[in-house]
Amino acid sequence: MSQSNDILEPRPVAVDSHTLSLVDDYIQSYAEDCESLAYALNMIEVSDPASKGVIMAVRTALLSINESAIGLSESIMTQMILMPELEVNSYEQQ
Repeated sequence: MSQSNDILEPRPVAVDSHTLSLVDDYIQSYAEDCESLAYALNMIEVSDPASKGVIMAVRTALLSINESAIGLSESIMTQMILMPELEVNSYEQQ
């Protein structure tokens, strides 16, 4: 394909539940990693107030990413549940 993705117009396409499930698994893994990193930052002990502020900011950002990913995952699963089952017609060549 010679066009880049930013040039293509959005359009509805059929997506199978397996693909959505794989994407959902990836997003959940990403969310878990962010949450683990956020809690790992709690183990760092620093006495400098500026360093504490940086650690808190990074931890907050990671937890925010985690929450966003969980919301995205829930949205994907809802879309997958509400997706109509597509009928596949086979055409015989004459």
